[in-house]
Order: sequence, then C-alpha cells, then structure tokens
Amino acid sequence: MRRLAMAFLAVPLVLLIGIGPVAADVPPFGTNFFSGLTSCSESGGLQVCTDTNLSTYSNEDGSDGPVCVAISTYSISSAGEFTSISEENGCVSPGALTVGKHLSVVLAPTDFVLSTCDSNGSCTSRSVTVSANDSPTGRVAKTTTRSKVKVGRCTTHTTTVQRYAAIAGTLTIDGTALDETGFIDVKTQTTKTNRC
Repeated sequence: MRRLAMAFLAVPLVLLIGIGPVAADVPPFGTNFFSGLTSCSESGGLQVCTDTNLSTYSNEDGSDGPVCVAISTYSISSAGEFTSISEENGCVSPGALTVGKHLSVVLAPTDFVLSTCDSNGSCTSRSVTVSANDSPTGRVAKTTTRSKVKVGRCTTHTTTVQRYAAIAGTLTIDGTALDETGFIDVKTQTTKTNRC
C-alpha cells in the first residue's frame, strides 16, 4: 500500500513538470481523484509515519469507480529500513464524491468500514465517518482534442476535453480534520456522426 500511495502521489508531480496528463496511469475517460497526507513522529529511535488518502478512479468505460479510504502506518529506521505496521482500507459505492464546475471536490459525511489483516490472515474492521472538501490551488489546465474519421460517406467527429488541477483541502475522519493535497483529472468525450 505504501508503494501504491507513493505512485499515486507521483502523478501530480509528473503532470506539473510538463510531461502532460497523458502520462498518468489512469483510465482514459471519467473522473480520477487522489488527495492525502503523510504525518510522521519519532518513537523509540524510529520514525513512525502514517499515510492517509482518499481516492476514486474511473472504470475503463468512463463510469465512476468506488470511493476509497486507505490508512497505512509504517516505521523507518535510522538506516532507512522500512517496516509496515498496519494497513486499513475501505470503499463505498461510486458517486459519493461531488465534483463542482470548477473542479472543487466534496465528500459529504460518509460511513466507511476500514479493514485490516495481519500476517496470519486474521482480519478486523472498524467504522469511521469521513468527509472532505478540496479546491484547486491554481489555474485549471484544459486540453481539447478533436479528430475526424471518414468511412464512405459517413464522417464521425470526436471531441475529447481534459481538465486537470492540483488541489488542497481538508479530510475529516471521525471529527479529526487533516490538511490534504492531491489532484483531480476529469476527461470527457463526445462523438457526432453526420447523416449518411
């Protein structure tokens, strides 16, 4: 989970340095959102960190995927050795997030069941209430691509619009508010074929 979270965090950095949204390893259409934070403290000579994130990624057909919360705790020794302590994950049905016209993101208070399993296969779960509010931290980038395909007397025009923004806001879990950052990427596609 730590590796997965870091991979997701790398996406906005790649986009911001100019490689472009096409470099993101996400489905081609729909809404893709990730926001989270990392907090660390010293304990017994180790640095103990917790990654907390909220995310949703669209399915291959562009439909909404589930909205998921992940909490991963791990330690790092002075020699840089990484040890996983716990990983909790839980998802709710698609559509829980609301994306505004200007790419603001709102998650109304929603109950998640977070589950974790130990190395022996014993699993436990707990219920938490999660909400979030995020907004773009700068200009929303927009790219429009148009293509045309002609088959016989029929011509199909396709327009793809992609909007991307770095975001920041607050993730609240059981009443505890946490500052989070991340990204949102929204892609839509329309096609129109002339009469033929």
